[in-house]
Amino acid sequence: MRINDYFKNKYPFLTSYFESFFNSKKRFPQSIVFEGLDILSQYFFTLELASILNCEKDKTQNCDCTNCRWIKENKHPSIINVTPIDFKDDSSKTVISVKQTEKITSMIKESSDYHRFFIFSNAKTGTLDDFKLNKIKEFENLGYNLSKEEWYPYPLNKKILQEEASNSLLKSTEEAPDKVTFVFLSNTKEDIISTIVSRSLVFKMPALYEKNSIDVKNFFENYPNENILSSIEKAYELINFQSANNFDMLDILDSMQEYLFKMMKINFDNENLRNIINSDIKKIQKTKKQIIALVSPKYALESLFTDFSAEGRNLS
Repeated sequence: MRINDYFKNKYPFLTSYFESFFNSKKRFPQSIVFEGLDILSQYFFTLELASILNCEKDKTQNCDCTNCRWIKENKHPSIINVTPIDFKDDSSKTVISVKQTEKITSMIKESSDYHRFFIFSNAKTGTLDDFKLNKIKEFENLGYNLSKEEWYPYPLNKKILQEEASNSLLKSTEEAPDKVTFVFLSNTKEDIISTIVSRSLVFKMPALYEKNSIDVKNFFENYPNENILSSIEKAYELINFQSANNFDMLDILDSMQEYLFKMMKINFDNENLRNIINSDIKKIQKTKKQIIALVSPKYALESLFTDFSAEGRNLS
């Protein structure tokens, strides 16, 4: 039983678990929650699992059977993307609706020759920036494709998969028939209603930089109440820190995002702080795009840390 070496290198514990699971011949989990910042890896790892379960040949990494090929190309009927814009008949494009979940309940009553995967995410379409295009290319080199052009999966939250729709899924996730698996893609399991989580196996899928994080806590010493002068000083300290240690600036920004993500999980019940942190994670993402576009790191970081300051928040 194989899992692609790309995933084995990034997620040794996770791939070892599933490979031993496959070899044991036990029933595959009916509901899985993945959590972490790298939603694209969660998505394609799900396709990898689906291709193994539906493989018509020897289940090797380079299998070219019809099922493996179609699943990697995102054309297989066993892969159902459940998002605000996919798998729906109603006109709403802002949430996963009860109509969608009721349709799933009806579908799984019918038998299938395939092991079906219902993949829940907050997918959107639109022009993709260079950062996302580069991420996609990593997987295209392994033979994977997204479901359509300019389509991209984003993490679930309770505004997208609301309580009513979640509750209508409970019986299905708990008592799914054989060869049906629900997969929920998230930054953190706290973004999914607890009754779904309690019926699912939860797996952390850390981004590569999460396992090799650069220690950036000193740059958040007085966060989120740093004054503007101190914030700008920290921007200069960060530039010197990067130069002295020969770090890639994108790796530092990745570690800053992960540090804030962990802080958000710790303070999840503090809605005001949670919203500030979530906004700042997005600001770091914008700075990464600037760095990729060859904007001066000095200018990009000055702008970022100004926005981090208490005065900067009042101006934004």
